[in-house]
Amino acid sequence: MLPDKPILLLFFICLSISVKAQIRFEKGYFLSNDGVRTICNIRNVDWDNNPSSFRYQLPGGDEVVEATLQDIKAFGIDGGNAYVRAFVKVDQSSTDVSRLSNGRNPEWKEELVFLKVLVEGEAKLLQYKQNEVSQFYYQKADSLYTPLIFKRYIDGNGQRAINFGFRQQLLNEFSCEGITQLQIERTNYRDTDLIRFFGRYNICRNPSAKNVVKQGKRNVFNLKVTAGADLTMLSTRNFTFTNKGKRSGSQVSARVGLEGEYFAPFHKNKWSVLVEPSFQYYQFPLASPGYTLDADFWTIELPVGIRHHFYLSDKTKIFVNALYAWTLKEQAMGKRDDNVNYGVIAGSNFAGGVGIASGRFSLEARYYLNRSLYLYRARVDLDYSKASLILGYKLLSK
Repeated sequence: MLPDKPILLLFFICLSISVKAQIRFEKGYFLSNDGVRTICNIRNVDWDNNPSSFRYQLPGGDEVVEATLQDIKAFGIDGGNAYVRAFVKVDQSSTDVSRLSNGRNPEWKEELVFLKVLVEGEAKLLQYKQNEVSQFYYQKADSLYTPLIFKRYIDGNGQRAINFGFRQQLLNEFSCEGITQLQIERTNYRDTDLIRFFGRYNICRNPSAKNVVKQGKRNVFNLKVTAGADLTMLSTRNFTFTNKGKRSGSQVSARVGLEGEYFAPFHKNKWSVLVEPSFQYYQFPLASPGYTLDADFWTIELPVGIRHHFYLSDKTKIFVNALYAWTLKEQAMGKRDDNVNYGVIAGSNFAGGVGIASGRFSLEARYYLNRSLYLYRARVDLDYSKASLILGYKLLSK
């Protein structure tokens, strides 16, 4: 049976190589304090929280320079997100339901921040996000950035309540023949609803103008069919039918599965959660002098884990997985000479993998650490591990 340590060492070597290949700069721009626009390559980490600085390289240069709030008025990445510097009111009220304040009005504090541009046009929509704080702002023409009011609080009766002040703001500031009060009442304080509303308003005010949503497009979900081969390794630790020592065996068998992958809404599709129910079948003898026990298994597993992607190009990426594989069903072992089946009590185990994906296809090498199998009609304890080579084909991406 293959030892675990060399496999894990190989896994971390592949991870370190992948990390080195991950650093990418994408074409973008920034505006200096005096309004000069500079074309550059920006290190795009698809910030979840609004950044206070970013790193860039000038075209043809290797030096990496850091730009801060004090240096830059605005910056953006081609085909991606854009940010503008602004001195705005930020609500300091807690959003933790166990620590809500008693006042319905926001607790403002003025801060210098980069606002993320969500919608361009006659009316702009912007967002500031920092940990538990997530606030939206609007700007009409060249006016100041105005916060849209939304706050959870405890009312005078000690009950949780919500200040939906932003809806009144939308009603007062964004009246247009194509927008109804019912549409405003159905608008929630989240990016999808507000982007839709501001896009509708801009088109209503100027039907010939192109509505510009500045958020970069990202994948949300992938569905793959997977197939491949498992090298399964078994060895006995206790064998009540004989005391002649440890026995082991290995077998290559086929496996099929279906993988669902959900991408986290930050860091440019680099993190995802995956679930891959799979089916394997394997058969080989575990023999000792005077006694033979056939290992005749079919297994349904449910590996669940996280995946990190390292993009080499827009279509090609390396990825690493860390998973926990639940054994949903495993059956069974048979004693050859009396044709008796022995039920299996199967454990679950951790697994790690590294692979490459390009277009619709992916290829992954995965190793499952030891887990135990027990037969409950005879005292046979086994160690089980396996190495898998998995080919995936993407059926759906949205």
